[in-house]
Amino acid sequence: MEFLLEQSKSEVESILSSAPADVERMLSSLNTLFPHKTLSAASAAFTSSLTVESADNAGNKVVTDALFAVRDEIEAAVAKIMAFERFIALSTPAMEDGNNFGVTVQMMVAKYCKDTREELVKILDSLPAYFDTRAGAYEKMPTVPSKSSTSSSSSSTSSGGKDGDESKKSTSTSTEEKKTLRTCADRANHVVAIDVNYYFKLSSALKTILSSYAIVVDNVNKNFEKLSRPKGSSGSNSMSMF
Repeated sequence: MEFLLEQSKSEVESILSSAPADVERMLSSLNTLFPHKTLSAASAAFTSSLTVESADNAGNKVVTDALFAVRDEIEAAVAKIMAFERFIALSTPAMEDGNNFGVTVQMMVAKYCKDTREELVKILDSLPAYFDTRAGAYEKMPTVPSKSSTSSSSSSTSSGGKDGDESKKSTSTSTEEKKTLRTCADRANHVVAIDVNYYFKLSSALKTILSSYAIVVDNVNKNFEKLSRPKGSSGSNSMSMF
């Protein structure tokens, strides 16, 4: 499995090399994806852009764009953390007495990688709930019109009449739009509150990704020699499978 270990080591070195650019990208995204510096500012902006006169829910573009971006960052971070885990596992030496400090370092870094990856996956799992929650609240908006349509058709055929055989067919369609004119600001505020809540959650999620990924990279970078050669220059430093 030496070839796989070397391949894994090269992948890790590449990730470590590109890590500063990854961090810069996420820092930049925090400014571009979350332009409102307070939740009150976000609430005011979301309230002014909320559409209540159409049955077509266009959604909140700011929150949706942020959600998709955070999802992509989680995917990238998890893939790189898994590469670290694979490298550490392949570099683990055979169990033996003594000189196990390097192995302890491997175990500690591997555990942090695993815990971080699982935390990010949990964040990812929570994201789709935004759309269902917001859609349910939007449907209860008192000024959102609802449309219903009905159609009917009939046909008849007669023969032997004065004008010969005759076929008749008729189709009718009607559309009815109903709008509840009750004034209920709380329903609109509920939709906005959901947007603001997820705006905050997504901003926090991106900060968590940034911090967690940076700490993982820092741990791997600082302990790279121990992770790759836990026994030092003597002894076997890779797990023998064949």
